[in-house]
Amino acid sequence: MNIVPFKFLSLVVALVVSLQNSSTAGWQTVHFNELVSFRLPSDFVKRDSNGDDTRAEYYKGQTKLLVVWRKTESPQYDNRRQGSMHDYQESTTRIRGQRANIRTYWQTVDTKRIYRAELNVGNWERGEVQIYMRLESDQAAMVELADQIFKSVTLPIPSPERP
Repeated sequence: MNIVPFKFLSLVVALVVSLQNSSTAGWQTVHFNELVSFRLPSDFVKRDSNGDDTRAEYYKGQTKLLVVWRKTESPQYDNRRQGSMHDYQESTTRIRGQRANIRTYWQTVDTKRIYRAELNVGNWERGEVQIYMRLESDQAAMVELADQIFKSVTLPIPSPERP
């Protein structure tokens, strides 16, 4: 058995894990509604939600992260792409076995470009969303941050999806 490829593979895996951990070093773990958790840079601050435990907002300067439990704030699935959305991209993945739709785009609001990244976990097409997240900012680089936040979401083990 050749040990050199195994050692090389182990080194590559360790390097990748180290790079991932360094990119989120100093992040806080947020437990939302006691059912969902995610990681967020420590300089994001939660704003009071006036007793509403189904939504939360976190801010860092002009950047806002919105989290909503059991509801989406995206348009209906059939109308998800609006004419005012530029550089629209959409992808589907899975989080703890549940379907997750991620979309990114920018819009002009009050003559400013606002970049948005949205996550809908659950069956958005049927209106059965477990968690909705939206990061919006006037900085395009925040779209990459949203990707890291969305990848950090952990949910309880789901019941099987029905077609």
